[in-house]
Amino acid sequence: MAGQNVDSTRADDAQVIAQVCKGLEQVVLKGRTFDWLRSRQSTALASPQHQDLMYGTVRHFLSLRQQISQYLAKPLRNKDHDLEMLLLVGAYQLEFSRRPAHAVVNNTVNACRPLGKPWARGLINGVLRKILRNAEPRATTTTNNPQWLIEKISQQYPNEAAALLHANDQRAPMVLRVNSSKISAVDYCAELRAQQIPFALSEPNAAIVLTTPQPAASLPGWADGQIAVQELSAQFPANIVLQNIPPHIDSPVLFDACCAPGGKLYQLHELLCKRYASHQLVGNDKSPNRLEETLKIGQRLGHSDDCKIVLRNLDATLPDTTTQESFDVVIVDAPCSGSGTIRRNPDIRLLLQPEQIPEQQSLQLALLFNLWRGLKQGGTLLYSTCSVFDEENDLVIEQFVREHSDAHIQPLQLPLGAATKFGWQMLPSEPTTDGFYYALIHKAQM
Repeated sequence: MAGQNVDSTRADDAQVIAQVCKGLEQVVLKGRTFDWLRSRQSTALASPQHQDLMYGTVRHFLSLRQQISQYLAKPLRNKDHDLEMLLLVGAYQLEFSRRPAHAVVNNTVNACRPLGKPWARGLINGVLRKILRNAEPRATTTTNNPQWLIEKISQQYPNEAAALLHANDQRAPMVLRVNSSKISAVDYCAELRAQQIPFALSEPNAAIVLTTPQPAASLPGWADGQIAVQELSAQFPANIVLQNIPPHIDSPVLFDACCAPGGKLYQLHELLCKRYASHQLVGNDKSPNRLEETLKIGQRLGHSDDCKIVLRNLDATLPDTTTQESFDVVIVDAPCSGSGTIRRNPDIRLLLQPEQIPEQQSLQLALLFNLWRGLKQGGTLLYSTCSVFDEENDLVIEQFVREHSDAHIQPLQLPLGAATKFGWQMLPSEPTTDGFYYALIHKAQM
């Protein structure tokens, strides 16, 4: 019986590896994102084991590919790209996992069968054993970043470039936000301590940084909506907005132009409920699928039936998105390159191309130009991106302010990051934050 269990475990591990390899083909060869995998090929990310192999292999893809190429007598045929993915997954485990080397080799070799290529067992075994015999110190960060990204970051951040490139190779921290309408941060921390889940507290709003990431559904209070998983730098916008609503406004009307998946939307709603007897918060997103995800998150948090929140599915670059001067606050968390979230979304490093950045800049300006019309005089617009590139941040705001005489920059001062000419930049080289940019713009009375 024990032997049967071992054989079953090996077969399960081989199946997991094969499923990850098929997902890797979609990312590496067809330019699919992890989000695409979640919606179209979810088996590739079906369990924590799948996710570790997928994220880890993609995070270290360039150095791993360089490593295995040394031990292939000749390049693999085009129809055998799945075997290259298999070698990458095996090499990742040998270098970065705690599994015994012999188990890694055996499970990777056994994955040839579910891939439909049992004839390749000798090839996979030979390459992985060569990697074991010739183990070298881990590759430098440089080999895991495309050359254009190295040059761009080095040019823009000459003093921080090494730290930024190194950060791209790290796992992102798991940060929780306490749903203040359900439980206090103090009481939730007590629940974590009772279950011996180690954590640290960070600002704003006593954000909780878990020492070791774990499945969200396993956390206390998850099913009851007591917490949300929300990256630390993404927890600042709600506080910035609340601090900049003029004191004479007693029932603010706010527009969140790109609200999905709803983290800042629901956090802001919870804070507004504490301060105001009434408010209206319009959450908009162009993607109906992402808006559906936002609705589901709101249901878990207990906000879906609150009439103070209205969800809309509109393209925020179109003129009829807002009525002329109808909002006290407009929030533009703009679509961007995601360059500040590479350690959280390592597929970005493989898929992002430099020519895409000007395209994002055009979209960001279109959003600002259009939504400015819907902001009341005396109102505030908060612009943000999860990018570290000037083209999507300060240069966007510079052009916008230059062409709007009623737009005035409001200075920001936050616990992490540093001021830029027009806004505030956080960097992923900070242990607890992603790369995030904010600019606060006041609309003058005319």
